[in-house]
Amino acid sequence: MAEQNDAQRARQPYTLYAAGGRIYARNRDQKVIDLGSLERADAGGLRYFLDGNKQVGEGFSTEEQALRDLGGHLRFLWLDGQFTAVADARDDPSLNLDGATQVEIELDELQPGEPAVDATV
Repeated sequence: MAEQNDAQRARQPYTLYAAGGRIYARNRDQKVIDLGSLERADAGGLRYFLDGNKQVGEGFSTEEQALRDLGGHLRFLWLDGQFTAVADARDDPSLNLDGATQVEIELDELQPGEPAVDATV
């Protein structure tokens, strides 16, 4: 029965980008938002820091590894809220995602009966 519930879950696609020392996300409506920084940590590996919830990940040797780790920790409600609250980064003329490292992810939406509250927000 769990397999059937998983198959029925609606999933939202997102693209995560690493560009210019920042992490960006694009939703299905093509809106792009700035999630936070991606920089070389003192210990040598890459480190990300999200502005919205102060989430940190570190020790990555590539931008792709950092984005994949982040994608595994994002929750739909939090990311969806960021798309509502944060301005579209496409309005910034300095934004350039051409050639940026990118990772495609999908996040589960809420199902009927699931609480519409995310304690990580």
